[in-house]
Amino acid sequence: MSSQSPQNQASLYVPENIVHNVKTITFIRSSMSAITGSAAGILGLTGYSGFIFYTLTAILTSFLIWSIKTNANPGVYFRNGSDVWTEGVFGGLFSYVLFWTLLYGIVHGMLCAKTIIFDVSSALI
Repeated sequence: MSSQSPQNQASLYVPENIVHNVKTITFIRSSMSAITGSAAGILGLTGYSGFIFYTLTAILTSFLIWSIKTNANPGVYFRNGSDVWTEGVFGGLFSYVLFWTLLYGIVHGMLCAKTIIFDVSSALI
């Protein structure tokens, strides 16, 4: 524990740098959410398996941010070290679900539509 007063510790952080770091984490999470949501849709994940996939990739993303971007020392870059693990997780969930459902509908919806059209045309013969 540091011998500095809380007032002195608060002045160690530059607000503009903290905002930049949070924006960086949000960008990384949004990008990873779009990529992994697309993968989940293409793979055809549905229900809980899709949300479990998001949870696992969010944990992996947090670990990569913690180890690569902060060199396992997030306290230097954020006021609260847990921000690396929690910042933008739920915002990323919305991007994930958007891309998950979009790609699932495009890939698997077209397969279902072709099957239905084939079944209807073969029934008419």
